[in-house]
Amino acid sequence: MAGKKRVPRGRPAARVVPPGHRLYQISINVLVHPADLDALTDRIAGALCPDASHEGDCPDPWSMITTDAGGYDRRARRRMLEQIRTTNPPPGSS
Repeated sequence: MAGKKRVPRGRPAARVVPPGHRLYQISINVLVHPADLDALTDRIAGALCPDASHEGDCPDPWSMITTDAGGYDRRARRRMLEQIRTTNPPPGSS
């Protein structure tokens, strides 16, 4: 019986960070009505890529992942709300 043909498994090679560049992660916790989420993410995307009509890849590659904190445990949600309060306190709370 002939052996099965093996298909190589592996991950595609990771892109190398270009010289002079660094890889960053920016986290944003935000309270927004679900009906306004698309407009907000469009504004963030516009800040990251101000010329959406360019050809090819963005000059500064980026990705965005939006998650609903409803799936997080209570401790994680409290931490997110506290980060919002400490970085963007309500007016008159100082």
